[in-house]
Amino acid sequence: MSAYPKKFHIAALITLILLGTYFSADFLAKRRVAELQTTIEGKINTQKETLSQLSEITARNGADEATEAIVQDCSIDERKEFDVLLGRLDEGLPQSELLKLDRLFGRCGYFFAQRKSIMVARLAREVELYKSYVAELETLTGSSKQDEYMVETWYSLAQDEQKQSDLFVNLVLSQDRIIATLLQGKSATSEEIKTILNDVKETQGTLTVTSKQTADLRAVLVSQ
Repeated sequence: MSAYPKKFHIAALITLILLGTYFSADFLAKRRVAELQTTIEGKINTQKETLSQLSEITARNGADEATEAIVQDCSIDERKEFDVLLGRLDEGLPQSELLKLDRLFGRCGYFFAQRKSIMVARLAREVELYKSYVAELETLTGSSKQDEYMVETWYSLAQDEQKQSDLFVNLVLSQDRIIATLLQGKSATSEEIKTILNDVKETQGTLTVTSKQTADLRAVLVSQ
């Protein structure tokens, strides 16, 4: 056998080895990418379930276990007495009951608003995490996934829930202002009270509109 055929066979063997190495590496790389994509998609789907659960709890002004441990309501008896006095506020409470209502307000008045605020903050954080997972998938695939995973819709839901939370706090603050104004000796028909009640009416109107927008967004998201 001449030297040339021998060199040819060696070159061919090296070429086959190189090709085999290339295709093997390419196969492994593609498999790793596919596995990573599956992992990220799994994280996105799990996060979407978390968002759905949180959005439903937030919609009914509820709370998860962690939030319930942080924000605790006043006692059952205090809550009952507070609600009764608050419900009679427009009837004109005597000074003694106004003072009692004012004391109870510090323990009971802000409970639901604080709980709502914490839940909304958590929803916003989870939306940001969801958004980061989708961004990872976009980097890996080289294509936009914003519409597919409705990232902006989730973001809008979190924003609208924040608006509701802020409006809810405003209503509670207005209740506090009414009690304080009445304790100052102003009547329920005074201009000061009328001004506060006008603010309450405007806030309630905005809250109604925002609640409808939030409900519509949530309906779209949970149906996906």
